[in-house]
Amino acid sequence: MPKTLIYIIGILVGAFVVSEILRWLIKRIVDVNAKKLKVDPTQYSFMKNAISFIVYSIATMLILYSIPGLKAVGATLFAGAGIFAAILALASQQAFSNIISGIFIVISKPFRVGDYIELSALHRGTVEDITLRHTVIRDIQNNRIIVPNSKINSETIVNYHLNDERKKEKIEFIIDIDSDINNASKIICEEITQHPEYLELLNHNSEVEKLKVRVIKIENGAITLRTMVGSEDPDKAYEMHCDLNYSIKKRFDKEGIHFAKRVGLLS
Repeated sequence: MPKTLIYIIGILVGAFVVSEILRWLIKRIVDVNAKKLKVDPTQYSFMKNAISFIVYSIATMLILYSIPGLKAVGATLFAGAGIFAAILALASQQAFSNIISGIFIVISKPFRVGDYIELSALHRGTVEDITLRHTVIRDIQNNRIIVPNSKINSETIVNYHLNDERKKEKIEFIIDIDSDINNASKIICEEITQHPEYLELLNHNSEVEKLKVRVIKIENGAITLRTMVGSEDPDKAYEMHCDLNYSIKKRFDKEGIHFAKRVGLLS
């Protein structure tokens, strides 16, 4: 009897120590990374409680299995727990996959709340929330895109805010072959540099990049002009692009520069 009592006490003490160590590790990992991601760490408190429940459940079954009179009960609980775990794993495979993926997002930090990201042509916008199972993205139309974390972990992510929020916006116009290229380029540069959101960027030599309008293509009676314009972040770059489309079109109309009429034939 004393040996059994010592064995039981040892199991309980061991369970307590293991539970506290695991809870501390989870709390440390989540607290450190959740602050960087701006995620409420209390969302992950269930993990600590679940760990304690599992550890103490195993300890209870071990204690029951060690008492001769309750050995059959302990064996039954072990068998029942195995069957229950298998059923739960099959039933909750997708849910657990999303939860585990959410944990990896917290740890690896591919994006944070407030970052502008792109998962595909249909999934792009500002990260509004990162939950245990889903990431909520707010698109330009103010719609909420709810993406399972497991899907995010299998996608290629473009993060426009990672380390440097500045963005180069591609601005392109297709004008008629008979239009004055020099004048069109001059108008584009003037309208861009006058825009309040235009940001001068530095090259690898720490020199200001000169704004250039390049002739990308001459085809099917049309000339494609393109320039890359800097802005502080993706949202401002988008707004600037829309404003420039309007102002440059007005200048083109005023100075007799026409858009190509056969754009539909361009590849």
